[in-house]
Amino acid sequence: MISETKITLAILVVIFIGFFLAVGPAGCNRRISAWKAAAYGSDWLVVQYSQDGDVINSWELKGKSIGSESNSDGIFFEDNEGNVVHLSGHYIYVETKDFEAAKRKYSSGW
Repeated sequence: MISETKITLAILVVIFIGFFLAVGPAGCNRRISAWKAAAYGSDWLVVQYSQDGDVINSWELKGKSIGSESNSDGIFFEDNEGNVVHLSGHYIYVETKDFEAAKRKYSSGW
């Protein structure tokens, strides 16, 4: 039979881990946020740039996840029409709730 001391210790460990995850270092929060966005989707602005820094493509993704390509600097995602897009080179992807503000910040000329 499990002793009350072991049960109490287990409860304290769970509380400590939960507290650490909730208020822990920024890196921990960033990993949790990234996992949540990948697992459940999020709203993203993806902007692809030319070598000169001009915008050549952009996507406003709603409720989507973005994955990293294996052994590559690229990403992949499903666009709003259901197409799988693989992207590498010069790009940025920003998790956002305000697409217009993100566009103003990350792309010129829109």
